Amino acid sequence: MDLLARRPVMTYIAACPNGCASFKGESGNVWVKIQQDGYVSTRTPAWAEQIIEQGGQSGHGKWSIKIPSTLPNGEYIIRHEILGLHVAFYPNCVQVKITGGGNVPLPSGIALPGAYQPNDPGILVELWRITASNPYTIPGGPILYGYVSLDDHLASPTLVLNVDG
Repeated sequence: MDLLARRPVMTYIAACPNGCASFKGESGNVWVKIQQDGYVSTRTPAWAEQIIEQGGQSGHGKWSIKIPSTLPNGEYIIRHEILGLHVAFYPNCVQVKITGGGNVPLPSGIALPGAYQPNDPGILVELWRITASNPYTIPGGPILYGYVSLDDHLASPTLVLNVDG
């Protein structure tokens, strides 16, 4: 097993008000966290990246997310990140168009780039310090929209992202 595969995963979504072809997402608090997973001491494997590595969840190199059904129709960009705990981010983005959606707009989120600082909790950590009694803090704040538990998005994924080759 890759000893560096001790990484959290986070998924954000941003609305593309005038279509994703012209949307850059680089200014304003437009990125809203819809999913995250990190270190769970009672789970084997304990780290989210290890689930991807071992081919758990939805197959080697894939991570499933459930797009909240309450999102209004329109175009969106989904940004999935794996955070290397040596201060390296591995983002993947995909454009999606939602039809048959709901009517709950996204709240204000975070700015990417700009939301993370090297000294923020969860960015640069000493892995040996993370235990059940000293848990890992996933960066980027809380899930702000459509929280889906790991069990829920395993049971009924609506989008599978290839995040590891």
